[in-house]
Amino acid sequence: MLGVLVTSLFTLPALANAKDEMLSVHFNPGAVMQLIAPVTEAEKRPLRDKYFELGAKTAREHGYTQNGVLVVEKTLMGRFSPNVFVVSQWSSLKAQKSFQALPLFNDVKSLRREAWEALKLFDYEVLKPTTLSFSTNKIYSVSLAWVNPKAPNDYYNFIDSFSEKAQALGGKVVSTTQDISLSDHNPYAVAPQQIVILEWNSANDIEAVLASSEYIAQLEKLKNGTVEFELHTVRPRI
Repeated sequence: MLGVLVTSLFTLPALANAKDEMLSVHFNPGAVMQLIAPVTEAEKRPLRDKYFELGAKTAREHGYTQNGVLVVEKTLMGRFSPNVFVVSQWSSLKAQKSFQALPLFNDVKSLRREAWEALKLFDYEVLKPTTLSFSTNKIYSVSLAWVNPKAPNDYYNFIDSFSEKAQALGGKVVSTTQDISLSDHNPYAVAPQQIVILEWNSANDIEAVLASSEYIAQLEKLKNGTVEFELHTVRPRI
C-alpha cells in the first residue's frame, strides 16, 4: 500500500548515473501491479509522514511491496503531471482486498486527500509471469489512454506506430496493460483503457518523433482516438 512509500517520493530527482544501473521488478501471476502517481506539496509533508505511520506496517503484513520509483522528468501531453510513478505490487487481489476491508483503511483513505494534492493508483491484475526492467542510461515514456469508443482503432494505430518508432530507434516495449482499475481523489474518475511503457535511448528521440512532419497524421489519429491522453517521460531512481 502507499503507506510504504518513503522519502524518495518527495525529493528531487538525481541525475542519471554515468554507470548503467538496473531496476528490475518481477510479478507472479495473480499479483496486482500498482502504479502510484502522486502530486506532492512540501507543506503537507507532516501529513504524509502521519499517513505512512498509520498504514505502512499493516500494508506490508497484508502483501504490499514497493519495488521502485520512476521520476517524471517531463509531461509531454495531458493535464495531469505527477512527480513520480511508484512501481509497487500486492501479492494477490485477495491480499489487497483484505487490507482494504480493515477498519484502518477508512482512515487511510481519508488521510490521502489531506496529504496529497492529487493521488492516483492504477491497478492491474497480472495474468502471466512479468518482469519490468529499467536502466538509468535510458529514458522511458509512460502513456495513459482513455480511448474514444467511437474511434478506438485510431488510438491503437497511433500507439502501435509509436511503439514501432521506439523499437526502430533502439528502444523496446516494456509493458502494455489493460483492464485497469483506478483509485482517485475524485470518486467519479474513470480508469484509462491502456497504459504503455516504452524504452527510448534519449528524450530527444521521443520529442523528435512527435515533432516530425511524418507524424502529423499519427497525432491526428491520437486526437480522434482518445477522449484523454497523457504522455510522460520518466527515469528510474536507483
